[in-house]
Amino acid sequence: MGSRPVATSGLRGQACDAACRELALDMAQMAIDIAGIVDPTPIADGTGAILAVSRGNWTDAAFNVVGLIPYIGDLAKAGKLPRYMRTIETAADMVRTSPAFARRVAPVIERLDQALRLLPDDSATVIAMRRQVSKMLQDVRVTSIPAALPDISRQFKFREFNRGRDTVKEASGRLGIPGQVKSHRSQSAQRGVSAGTGDDAGHLIGARFGAPPDARNLSLQNWKANRFGTFKNLEDAWAAKLRGGTGISIRVQDVTRAGEARPYWRKVEWTEIDAQGNITRHELDFMNATTPKSRAATGDVNKMPDGHSATIHNLDDYR
Repeated sequence: MGSRPVATSGLRGQACDAACRELALDMAQMAIDIAGIVDPTPIADGTGAILAVSRGNWTDAAFNVVGLIPYIGDLAKAGKLPRYMRTIETAADMVRTSPAFARRVAPVIERLDQALRLLPDDSATVIAMRRQVSKMLQDVRVTSIPAALPDISRQFKFREFNRGRDTVKEASGRLGIPGQVKSHRSQSAQRGVSAGTGDDAGHLIGARFGAPPDARNLSLQNWKANRFGTFKNLEDAWAAKLRGGTGISIRVQDVTRAGEARPYWRKVEWTEIDAQGNITRHELDFMNATTPKSRAATGDVNKMPDGHSATIHNLDDYR
């Protein structure tokens, strides 16, 4: 099924139903193309194979696009955005002239609106499409459409495993654009992880990127690094790139020594795909040092591995 607009003006009866049905399915395909690019490399094409609506029953096209995040570079490189715009313009004309079509296509318009909200704001075509779809929603007067941002928390993956004597807690997934996806926080989950430790319950993948708030995504973290340190700076850099149209897929691993409860090392790997489809891969390591606050709370002491020695400096003295 292509995304070429269908001519619908002047059609009546069965001919109109068939043409309108094709137009609705083109819109459904468009939403899946936008929201269904789940592989973090350009090989993730042909997503139309997952179309979850039947051509024999296009009124049930209320499929779920939540949890899938697009890379705009894949769409722009394939030359799809101008075709999408033409399809939306054709649908907008039909919504204005055919109340029956407007009612039947409302679920598809809703999901298309959700998909478009996942895209960054750096494309004039995307902004124009959003405006057209928003106007269509007003025209069909779909009062049941939720105003909430898309919830992508289910697309993140978590696991724990042993690596030698260490335990590794891992989180991975594609980052949502801050402000354009639902942000999750759970104070009770954070208290359950960090109460009485002097550390923060730091997110492996930050809440602003759409990750879930539960213990799978939380670890004891140096409170300074979490709030304004180097890891926080990295998250700020990701947020700026996401808003500029770069897609980012990450994997974060917190590593804990056997017999201990607190990670001593955070390893971060991520892949960036810019708006032209160029791919770069990066990695950084972060030491999760204790602080005077955490040592006072737990009775921990500064320590080095057997056979090593070092001069300990309190970083607070240099602030």
